[in-house]
Amino acid sequence: MEIWHFTGPPGSDIDDLGFIRPWSQYEKSETRQNYEDWYASYLPIVVRRRSRWEKENPRSNIHLLQRFVRKGIPHIYRKDLWLRNCPARPNEKFEVPDDVVKAIRLDLPRTFPDNRFLKNEKTQKVLGRALFALAEHIPSIGYCQGLNFVAGIILLVINDEQKSIDLFIHLISQRKDYYGHNMIGLRRDLYVLHILMREFCPRIIVVLEKSDIGLELLIGKWFLCMFVESLPLETVLRIWDCLIYEGDVWLFKVSIILFRSVANQISEAKSIDQILTIIQSIGTSKCSLYCHQLIIKCANLSITGNRIEELRAEAEKIIV
Repeated sequence: MEIWHFTGPPGSDIDDLGFIRPWSQYEKSETRQNYEDWYASYLPIVVRRRSRWEKENPRSNIHLLQRFVRKGIPHIYRKDLWLRNCPARPNEKFEVPDDVVKAIRLDLPRTFPDNRFLKNEKTQKVLGRALFALAEHIPSIGYCQGLNFVAGIILLVINDEQKSIDLFIHLISQRKDYYGHNMIGLRRDLYVLHILMREFCPRIIVVLEKSDIGLELLIGKWFLCMFVESLPLETVLRIWDCLIYEGDVWLFKVSIILFRSVANQISEAKSIDQILTIIQSIGTSKCSLYCHQLIIKCANLSITGNRIEELRAEAEKIIV
């Protein structure tokens, strides 16, 4: 079963971001029924939150804003909130190697190929310029597979080339050690996640250590791509709302809740292949699709940004 990119009502063919529904008009499938059941429960939440945003206007009230972000940013306000504290890209530029340019060009047509906007040649050129801009501003990254999907989502939501590039560079620069030659930042944060899982998902850690399988193999893509192409798009957007506003602590919170959702299955797994299959199935699970409930569970986890920084400092003494 494929990850749902579609974020529109069941009766529509194409959603606001240009994604096509993953089933035909006449198809009666479990996929379609699961989506329709979820949307029926989610639409009243969206309508209610839009009304509350219009009534309370939390954008001008810092004391309300965090709570409102966690409960969902209406799409009409998402662009402004994502750009709220985004600085302009740095002035310094570096030469981009030919192999990086070649890798970028290869991935352009592979980026959400069914999206009505991104399959357009003109928009693909914009995407290429965004990826090239990242490479010329952060040469230690150059280009990493998967960043095309991150840039693509930003372009679709922001719908402004220059502001999209600024936000893309800003988000990736905050995590640039994830993408360097030795990916030391990614290895450090997965070590931190391992420590947190000992506390919040101890049964899973026992199985993973017994199977000698690392988190980098299992869910490295979650951190590298900030859950794009791993979870349904509406869920990714809700996670990004919190991630952009509150920081990396949400990478850890979401990962913990997703692992908890399959704890029983992993505990019963008999092989590495079974574990991999279970992790891959998370993207189409009820836990992933019902994004509002997922965010609430994450918000209730007692993990703070300060705790993450303390654990990172410990991990940096060990990770080489």
